[in-house]
Amino acid sequence: MKRRVSNSPKVLNVVAIATYRRCVLFFMFIVLARGFDAAAQPPVTPPKSSAGERESIGPIFEKPTYAVKVTRGLLYAQGMIYHPTDPQRCYPRNLTLDVYEPDEGNTQNRPVVLLVHSGGFWTGDSLMKSMVRAGNYFAERGWVCFSINYRLHGDRAIAPEGWLKNRPTYAATRDAKAAVRWIRANAESYRVDGDSIVVYGGSAGGYIGAALAASDEVDFRDELLSNDAENELLQATHLDQSSRVRAVVSHWGSGLLLDLLKEYDGRNRFDSDDAPLLIIHGTQDKIVPYHHAEDLLKNYQSKIEHIRLDGFGHSAWNAKVNGDSLLDAVYPFMQVSVMSKLHGLGGPP
Repeated sequence: MKRRVSNSPKVLNVVAIATYRRCVLFFMFIVLARGFDAAAQPPVTPPKSSAGERESIGPIFEKPTYAVKVTRGLLYAQGMIYHPTDPQRCYPRNLTLDVYEPDEGNTQNRPVVLLVHSGGFWTGDSLMKSMVRAGNYFAERGWVCFSINYRLHGDRAIAPEGWLKNRPTYAATRDAKAAVRWIRANAESYRVDGDSIVVYGGSAGGYIGAALAASDEVDFRDELLSNDAENELLQATHLDQSSRVRAVVSHWGSGLLLDLLKEYDGRNRFDSDDAPLLIIHGTQDKIVPYHHAEDLLKNYQSKIEHIRLDGFGHSAWNAKVNGDSLLDAVYPFMQVSVMSKLHGLGGPP
């Protein structure tokens, strides 16, 4: 049993966001100084750890800095889909992602954003405007973004016996975890830091993000090992890699998937080792009511922060926070999350 602690949730306001920005500026001073030194001299590869991984990440910026290179439709895994009336008839579906990369000449690894689209587990894809906008926003500032497609309700994917409700959520989260492992397995190819993955999602993507923040390594992975067809595909999803993430930004999401895990096997997943979580939620949300945010604030046992959108409903991507866009408002949380890893301040993974 992991140690459980009680942390008071933080509701971000003007003072809190200003404090975040001061912390970010301090970290950025150090990182930018390294970056400018590298630019003034021949490129130098950062020192390597005993495991052969680079120990630092490249500079990330407050403002747009780089042009963005976009690559679409890369295969990261396969997921089984089933015939609507005969569950014995199934075949694998290719699962793809889009990559947004900054066009820069640094030698350090870059931090990662995993973009998880919305759509209520019924619809949506990696090309939704909110995901394209976010991919460009973060890549312009030095991050590498992977925007994933995952299985939806129409794919009729199965869930383990005993998964009683919201069955499409199981396969969707299983796919997202496979994407995290794929990113880690391909970290060298994309020059990214596999320990600096921040999840960014909305609605269904926010549900999945909360599950990635707090579920255990085996969750959404090992429940179908006895199914030969499912297990064959699972074995090809880089099981030697972890699906842990550095932090999660969840817009109008929920902890429902963690509740479903508890219903499935009786174990509570919330503990002090979970990834830092920032939730953004409108108080007038009629699709995912605001009590879902309140439940997470009450139950989450690790670092959790909250931007409350008073008077806003669901999918309030155009909301402002103290005059800032939502992307600008959540960005300091993401910067601090990866900088804490760079400067040895702990936290997942």
